[in-house]
Amino acid sequence: MEERILIVAPRGRDAEVVAQVLSRERMECVVCTNVGQLVATLPEGAACALIADEALDALALRSLDGWLSTQPPWSDFPFVLLVGNGKKGVPTAEGRRLEVLGNVMLIERPVSGEALVSAARSARRARRRQYQARAMIAERAAANLRLVNAARQKDEFLAMLAHELRNPLAPIRNAAEAIRTTDAVLPARVQWAREIIERQSRHLASLLEDLLDVSRITTGKITLKRNIIELGGVLAAAIDVAKLALDAHGHTLVVRAPDDSIYLDADATRLAQVFGNLLDNAVKYTLDGGRIEIDVTAEEGLVTVAVSDNGTGIAPEELPEIFELFSQSNRALDRAQGGLGIGLSVVRSLIGMHGGTVRAESAGLGLGTRIVVTLPTVDAPVQGSDRADDVEHGNTQILDVLVVDDNVDAASSLALLLELNGHRVRIAHDGLHALDACADAQPDAVLLDIGLPGMDGYEVAQRLRQMVTMSHATLIAITGYGQPEDIARARAAGFDHHLVKPVEPDTLALLFDDVRQSRATQLR
Repeated sequence: MEERILIVAPRGRDAEVVAQVLSRERMECVVCTNVGQLVATLPEGAACALIADEALDALALRSLDGWLSTQPPWSDFPFVLLVGNGKKGVPTAEGRRLEVLGNVMLIERPVSGEALVSAARSARRARRRQYQARAMIAERAAANLRLVNAARQKDEFLAMLAHELRNPLAPIRNAAEAIRTTDAVLPARVQWAREIIERQSRHLASLLEDLLDVSRITTGKITLKRNIIELGGVLAAAIDVAKLALDAHGHTLVVRAPDDSIYLDADATRLAQVFGNLLDNAVKYTLDGGRIEIDVTAEEGLVTVAVSDNGTGIAPEELPEIFELFSQSNRALDRAQGGLGIGLSVVRSLIGMHGGTVRAESAGLGLGTRIVVTLPTVDAPVQGSDRADDVEHGNTQILDVLVVDDNVDAASSLALLLELNGHRVRIAHDGLHALDACADAQPDAVLLDIGLPGMDGYEVAQRLRQMVTMSHATLIAITGYGQPEDIARARAAGFDHHLVKPVEPDTLALLFDDVRQSRATQLR
């Protein structure tokens, strides 16, 4: 069908003669009585149309114009126009207009059979090239669709991988934290083992977050929760996370910063992640007993934070690639410290999202490394009431807490941790038992896993919100699912907060401060 030649020549036996000439050359021809029939036949497929100019009137031109406007981008349908009509070499006004409308080849009558065949073959070759372009476009579209599906499957796999890895991480971290509360009476060897467990589980959680962030950043799914924040607090949080590793390797950390506070319009969690990554790299690539320095300098509208070490350094040829995804430095003779090669890529992306820049400096292998981050600053916020003054962090006021998790180790370890902090804790391992527990006695807070068997955490939250006695309870999702859509879905289901496993005890303590204040407000 797509190789056919459509013919419109209404005068005498012209159409029949043209069809006979072309058919002898094994060209399939279809004779149409008028342009309207030709336009109706075109959607079925054709290589070209051969039209005598006397067939073109105003109505025919409108029909052709309408069809030509619907052509896909790859198509430039060829017309062969037989002109003359008794006036040698002069096409009709309609014929001249058709030249403007489409891809037209003019043939003057009377025409020889050879010229007619040559024109038809030329038009068919041009149409075949268009078909090739169509096939290439279709293949590219199919390839793009495959890429989109592969990216979606990758994201789904990473989300599931994160969930499955976070589940065992949570009880490990909880158990290490529970042991820490009794450090004073533990033998030194047990304290040492607890520190290794805590340090390595933190490191594994950090690697997992970096891996997920690469996917979020490359797909544009990461968002910043900006507030006016103080840089010193962000650096303190990063240093606190790195402290175990710094101490384990015997490194000396020196921090030099201005006395005055420096304020940023930024996401405090993401910046703490950035500087935590930089400190983690400095620790890994510096031999035990090394020196790591953080230098903060402020200029008009900008602050520079430089993290330096006297470690293994970077070869000059590797510096331009150090921030590329999966870039691996040959700083060490083996892969013991190599990492995934994604941390600095995440750093560059997050700093760029904050409107800043980052660069690496090194005099060469064995001569240390300096990573320099520059960020825009803002004016100090207007002073107002500080909630920290209203609620003392670490308040020992007892809360009634329900922990819901089908992972027995995760539930029991978190419950033990909460009990060591003085709270009254109950445990449920599925949604139905959680509903029954809340009906028996209203808790102040419910720590609810999402991936429960049978009734999932979203449905449990929705049902709890329908219970009159639970209208003021705080629902906290504690889950291995941490994608933006997971957080949005948790909010829609009725959760007040969404935490990703493993949960930092300090984060949970701050949320419990909110629960206490909410309960105090209800009692007034």
